[in-house]
Amino acid sequence: MRLNRLLGLATACLLTPFSLSAYAEEAEERDNDTRVYVEAYGFFPLETHSKTTLDNNTTSETLDLSDVLDMLTGVFSGKVAVEKGRFGLQAGLDHLSFSTSETVSSWNSSNPIPNDRHPRLPQRRITSEGTIKSVTDTEQTLFDLALRYRAGEIQKPRMTPGSVSFIGFAGMRLIDASLDMDVSFQDNVTVEGILPSRQLQRDIADEASETWHNTWVQPLLGMNTTLALGEDWQAFLGMDVGGFGLNGKQDLSGTVEAGLAYALGNSAQISLAYRYFGIEYSAHDGRNGYESSQNGVNLGFRWLFD
Repeated sequence: MRLNRLLGLATACLLTPFSLSAYAEEAEERDNDTRVYVEAYGFFPLETHSKTTLDNNTTSETLDLSDVLDMLTGVFSGKVAVEKGRFGLQAGLDHLSFSTSETVSSWNSSNPIPNDRHPRLPQRRITSEGTIKSVTDTEQTLFDLALRYRAGEIQKPRMTPGSVSFIGFAGMRLIDASLDMDVSFQDNVTVEGILPSRQLQRDIADEASETWHNTWVQPLLGMNTTLALGEDWQAFLGMDVGGFGLNGKQDLSGTVEAGLAYALGNSAQISLAYRYFGIEYSAHDGRNGYESSQNGVNLGFRWLFD
C-alpha cells in the first residue's frame, strides 16, 4: 500500500510540470486569438444644459429627461472593436438630433438691419422688448476611431472573480455639427425704443435667424477598466477626452462612465451605468458655437464573438 502511494505521488510530481506547461500554452493561445466586440446602448439624460451661439446671438436651455424625449428627433449609439492578442482597433458612432424652442420677453441681437434700408435704426446692437420665439434645430454626429492596447485579462461576459482588464486607446474623434436658429416675433415689440412695422419685425427676425455647420477632427485619448466581482458580475469605469483646444477658440469633449454589467450566457452581457458627456466648441472668431453637457443613465448590451 505504501509503495502504491509513493508511486502515485511520484507520478503526480512528474506530470505536474507538463500539465502546468500545457495550461500556460493553452492560455497563451487563447490570449492570441481574434475577438470581436459589438455594443449598442441607449443614453437617457436626466439633465441637459445647452448654450447655442449663432452670429453672437445666444440662447440657453436646461432640460430634464421628459423635455429631451419630447424634442428628440433622431438618435443612434453603437461601438465595435476587433482585438488580436493584446492590440486592437475600435470605432464608435453617436448621432443625436433635436429641436428646442425658447420664448423670451427680451432679446439682444448683434446683427442689426443695415441703416440704408431702415435709417431710423442705429447701426448698433438692437435690444427688443416683447414676446420673441427662438427655435433651434441641432444635429450632432461623433465618430471615434482609435488603436487600443489591453493589459490584464481578456474582457468577456464571464470572468474569474477578482480578475482585472484594462484597455487604453488613442485615436481621433470626427465631429459633424449643425445649428439652425429661427427667430420670430409673437407680439408687438419695441426696437431701440421704436415700435416697428410688421415688415420691419420680419426683416429683423430674418437677420437674426442663422444657420451654422462645421466638421472638425479632435485628437482622442481614453481608457476603460473592468473588475470581475463574481463570475457573472462586473464593475467598470471608462473615460475619454478629445479636442484640447486645437481646432477653435474653445474645443473640448469628454465622457465619464461607471456602472455594473451582468452576463447573459457566455457571449453577451447587459450593463447599467451613470454617464456624463460634455462638449464645448467655439469658432476662432467666437461668433458661432455651442456648449452641451448631459448626465444620466446609460443602458447597454454587448456581444462577444471569438
